[in-house]
Amino acid sequence: MSLSVKMSSKHQIVVPREARDALALKAGDRLLVTVRDDSVVELEREPADLVAELEGLFAPLGRNVWPELGE
Repeated sequence: MSLSVKMSSKHQIVVPREARDALALKAGDRLLVTVRDDSVVELEREPADLVAELEGLFAPLGRNVWPELGE
């Protein structure tokens, strides 16, 4: 899906309804903005609990990567 938006004089854009619906966004939701290759901007919904989302990220390593945390 590609949708055209116009940046305001305050450097703001409106996320089009089609994109909001596709991501099930509502007022107050936070988005992560990623810039790739100096010309591509990606928007994705920020997880409500970013810590929980990252939990277990290193589990496939089969070892504790932060032994000072006592686990």
